[in-house]
Amino acid sequence: MNFFELSSLYRLRRCKIRSVFTLLILLVVVAESGLVLAAESAAETPDYARQIQPILTKYCVGCHSDDEPEGKLSLASFEALRKGGEKGAVITPEHPELSRLIRMIKGQTEPVMPPKDEARPKEEEIAALEAWITAGAKGPAGGVAQPWLVTPQIPLTAPQREFISASAIHPGGDIVAWAKAGKVELQSLSEKKTLHELLGLPGSVNGVNFSKDGSFVVAAAGEPGLFGAARIWNVGDGSQVQEFRGHKDSLYSACFSPDGKIVATSSYDHDIKLWDVESGKELKTLTGHNGPVFEIAFRPDGKLLASASGDRTVKLWDVATGQRLDTLKESTKELYALAFDPTGSKLAAAGVDNRIRVWTISPEAKEGTNPLIQSQFAHEQAVLRLVWSADGRTLASTGEEGLIKIWNANGMTIRKTFEKQPDWVLGLSLTPTAETLLAGRLDGSIGSYPVPPPSAENASTLTPAPELPPAIDYRPQPEVKDLPRVAEVEPNQSPQEATALNSIPAVATGTIQASTAGSPPDADLFRFQAAAGEQWIIETRAAQNKSLLDSKIEVLSSDGQPIPRLLLRAVRDSELEFRGGNSDQRGFRVRNWEEMLLNEYVYVGGDVMKLFQQRRGPDADGQFYPESGNRYALFETTARAHALGEPAFMVVPYPVGTQLADNGLPIFTLYYENDDDGYRRLGKDSRLTFVPPSDGDYLIRVTDVRGFGSDQHKYELIVRRPVPGFKVTLGGANATVPVGSGKEFTVKATRVDNFQGPIRVELTNLPAGYQATSPIEIEAGLNEARGVLNAAAGATQLSDEEWQKVQVTATAEVVGKTINQPVNNLGNVKRADRPKLVPFLELVDAPSATLAEKPDSTVTTFPDPAELTIQPGGTVTARLRVERDGFKGRVPFEVQNLPHGVIVDDIGLSGILIVEGTTERTMTLRAEPWVKPQTRLFHAVAKVEGEQVTLPMILHVK
Repeated sequence: MNFFELSSLYRLRRCKIRSVFTLLILLVVVAESGLVLAAESAAETPDYARQIQPILTKYCVGCHSDDEPEGKLSLASFEALRKGGEKGAVITPEHPELSRLIRMIKGQTEPVMPPKDEARPKEEEIAALEAWITAGAKGPAGGVAQPWLVTPQIPLTAPQREFISASAIHPGGDIVAWAKAGKVELQSLSEKKTLHELLGLPGSVNGVNFSKDGSFVVAAAGEPGLFGAARIWNVGDGSQVQEFRGHKDSLYSACFSPDGKIVATSSYDHDIKLWDVESGKELKTLTGHNGPVFEIAFRPDGKLLASASGDRTVKLWDVATGQRLDTLKESTKELYALAFDPTGSKLAAAGVDNRIRVWTISPEAKEGTNPLIQSQFAHEQAVLRLVWSADGRTLASTGEEGLIKIWNANGMTIRKTFEKQPDWVLGLSLTPTAETLLAGRLDGSIGSYPVPPPSAENASTLTPAPELPPAIDYRPQPEVKDLPRVAEVEPNQSPQEATALNSIPAVATGTIQASTAGSPPDADLFRFQAAAGEQWIIETRAAQNKSLLDSKIEVLSSDGQPIPRLLLRAVRDSELEFRGGNSDQRGFRVRNWEEMLLNEYVYVGGDVMKLFQQRRGPDADGQFYPESGNRYALFETTARAHALGEPAFMVVPYPVGTQLADNGLPIFTLYYENDDDGYRRLGKDSRLTFVPPSDGDYLIRVTDVRGFGSDQHKYELIVRRPVPGFKVTLGGANATVPVGSGKEFTVKATRVDNFQGPIRVELTNLPAGYQATSPIEIEAGLNEARGVLNAAAGATQLSDEEWQKVQVTATAEVVGKTINQPVNNLGNVKRADRPKLVPFLELVDAPSATLAEKPDSTVTTFPDPAELTIQPGGTVTARLRVERDGFKGRVPFEVQNLPHGVIVDDIGLSGILIVEGTTERTMTLRAEPWVKPQTRLFHAVAKVEGEQVTLPMILHVK
């Protein structure tokens, strides 16, 4: 339960009685249908505002509202009542006996209203309605009637302090406005006295805001379920300047535009209204939220308004036109608070899901140009308020668990957590210098706290750690079979007894024996010397040699202590949802997946994954590295099985010793240890890369991860220097290629000893009439790429000898040395006739030339590839087209060989599809902001009729 629910008449049952006893008076009355009419004598004409509208509100407006008028009849206002419904008028002035409203209430005509299961008006209330109609059914004097509430007097058992529901600091820094029940108090901080009590607002005041020049203050209030009201006062003398009414429920926020000419208000009725300050007239109503709008804020330039809602979204609005520009949807629960930074380039919002999210807001704020840049776990319970300091370096937050936190805005690290508050803090303000924080609490008490200066840490200056240590040299090394061998000498289970490897590289041999009753499982230790910064590959051969050992290796200090490898700082929390998964599985569903970015690391129970492909919707899995095959465990951790609901954390790696400020989430330390090779190439055998932190002696411990042992648990322990390199193979050789179409092939790299650089693959000496994608780049850190072999309409069948002339070469820079390797070629390619379906990849505004206009064409050349350009973070469109020659079915496509981070956007669960009876469709490519400038050939594959492939298209990222 939260304050914002509490303020609504619909949410009494879980109210916080101790803190909001004043509100309870109103809520009990409303919950018990205790609207009481001011008694008037029968001789007097009933007043519409004071007597008639409350009756209609109490018994009728639930079904006959403006939003959902049953029978097209609304009784929410005098104008709607006078208009009538689909059956005509319901009031006949001066004749209550003829008025349908009275006849239905009395049961004299069908349908009887209110329905029989609902509360019915009392006799004196019906008499008031009849007397009002008899007197001519006159409307409210001076315009729209305002609801009228008279509450019974409930004696208080003890004195209660006035609650504080919001606050604001004057731009000058010396005046604070405290929002309370029905009033705003302006207090001087220096003189510690009340300057003005600004009275007369109905209900609770939920929001307060000073104009930029400090001359005026505006407050948002209203009666739950009835109407909202905002009022402006002069700060100097406390006089009322303007009042705004028009919402159908309580207001939660009101704020001045930077130039002071507009006031924006937001309400539980889901609407936002813009008002002209001078005239008091409504300028615009902004609709689009599907829940209460709890807070709004103008961007400092005044051109943009942001709104946070119970519908779990932040919306961005163009103030001049009222147009919705973007909807930020990452939040998983209701949003209560938001704040712009002083530049207007960042927006923070928070609410029930405990997180503070920060978006970068573009100057135009158009849809798709406002990416999420931070999602920080902030409080154990709902976040109630956010305040951004005037210098942009500090963000303050308060939560339902009673904590106030000060954050370093750049990096969202905790600078200070104040002691737990005696009650919820709904009045949260920072002085203009950000040296003092003021806290107004729900129990009416006030706190003042000094704010520590910004911390030294700036997240953007911290250097993340690499997944693997970069190779430091490239030189031939002895093969493993030529390395010296050392047999273990038992006992070698303690550091003092460790078997010495007098020189490395070397191979140690041993056996993990069965343990005797009452003794720990066997462990073999080996001692070696190494210099700081050297690199050593340490791996086992056991399962590869048919041993029963499931090995685990650890590198320890000379006295047997684990050696930290790196730090993983959690930046967001999550969990596995829908299902768990085994250690091979690449696809998982992680909660809050909308906040994840490609190449982001996820830590789950000691296992580190890396996101390769984002979920394509709530019913799809996110795919983790690599592109295919069994899932990798990054940082040489071990891939494990994981259970549904297991906690997960998005993490950033940092070197050991990095000073990381508290951000409210854990920091995990990884050590030099491995069970199964993280890259899944050694089966159950172990492998890790060790970089000594200093010169000295180190230990390697070998165990069976299950604690088993026997004479059949033998192993070889290899300690060697890395020899970085690669091996590339071409898949899809010996293809049959139809003329006018193409067939796809792949190039896959096996990376050796931590080499992660790009690899360039070129195909040369292709015969006339045929064309292949070349060059193809296997991107840094990836293992494969795809190309297409196309045949022109005039291509002929060639001999195997001609195809053997085609050469395929892979080239890469490995530690400063250019390495060229031959790759198996395309094999013996066969020509086939033109297929029943030919696909084309074209520019939207200028179709590319086709391979041939007629099946019998003799053309053996190819048109220049069409070219697209995309910016990082941007989009571009292209067209897929098919020529059908007897094929009538639907055509699903896959678009291949795009740069990593460029995807086909908004494809849905059906993928990219040309449906029956159509021949083309447009698709949109979207690039992640981090995609590097490059030029790349890509193509599309029709997944029917033999998987025909388009000509490639060039994509420039720049």
